[in-house]
Amino acid sequence: MDDELIKFKGVNKRFGKRVVLEDVNLEIPEGKITGIIGASGEGKTTILKILVGFYKPTSGEVLYAKRSIYKDKDVSKIVGFSTEDGSFEEKLTVLENLYYFAELSKVKRKQKKKRAEELMELVGLTYARDTFAKNLSMGMKKRLDVAIALMHEPKILIMDEPTADLDPLLREHMLDLIKKINKEGTTVILTTQLLSEMDFVCDKIAILFDKKIIEQDTPSKIKKKYSSDDLDEVFNKIFSRREKSEVEVGLNREQIEEIQEKIDRLVENS
Repeated sequence: MDDELIKFKGVNKRFGKRVVLEDVNLEIPEGKITGIIGASGEGKTTILKILVGFYKPTSGEVLYAKRSIYKDKDVSKIVGFSTEDGSFEEKLTVLENLYYFAELSKVKRKQKKKRAEELMELVGLTYARDTFAKNLSMGMKKRLDVAIALMHEPKILIMDEPTADLDPLLREHMLDLIKKINKEGTTVILTTQLLSEMDFVCDKIAILFDKKIIEQDTPSKIKKKYSSDDLDEVFNKIFSRREKSEVEVGLNREQIEEIQEKIDRLVENS
C-alpha cells in the first residue's frame, strides 16, 4: 500500500461508561479510496466524526502526515465531510448553498465563483444552479452535499453512507463520481453497508468488528486471505448471519447510537 496519510494508533472512544471504539489501529493511504465496513452500530460514524474533529479520542492518537491531526492544524481545512443526512440549507438554491458554505469555510471571494462553477460541473448540477435544495431529487441532494464538502478544496473527502437511499442506477452514478473526485487527487474515506460497492470502488477496506479494526488491506488481498472471490463470502466468515443481514439491509442504528451518546453525556455530567 502507499504511504499512509492518516493513522489511528490505539484509539479508544468512550461515552460515559459505554465503550464505542477499543484500540482502533487504522492506516489511510494518501490519494486512495478507503472504505470502512461493519454492522450497524459498530462505530463507523464515530470513526468519521473523530477524523473531522467532532469528537476527540478518549485515548490514543490520530496522526496526519505523521503529526497529531489536532495539534497544529485546523482539521476543518484538511477535510470535507459529506454526511448521510446532508448539510445543505433547504431554502437556498444550489448556487446559494455553495456560496454560503464557501463563506463558512472562508474561501476567498475571488475563488468562490470559480470554485462553485467547477463543482457544479463536476457533480452534474450546473443546470439546477437556481433550484432550491428542497426541490431536488434524492440523488441531486447527495451530489450537492458532496459539492459543499469540496468547496474549500480539502485534501480528504469523508463520506458517510454516500449511496444510502439511492436506487441502483443512482448508486452507480455516485460511485462513478467518487472515482472521478479521487482521480483529481483527493483522498476519499467512506462508509457503506453494501459489499459490492466496497469491491467496486475501494482501494483499501477496513473491517470494523466488536469495536476494533480486525482487517485492513486491498479487497483482493482480503479475499485471497479468506480463500474467496467474493467479499460477501468473506463477510460471512467474519460476521454472524444476523450481523451480516443488518449490514446489507442497512438498518440505521447510528441514530440510536447518537441518542445514546447524548444520554451518556448527561449521566456523566450529572
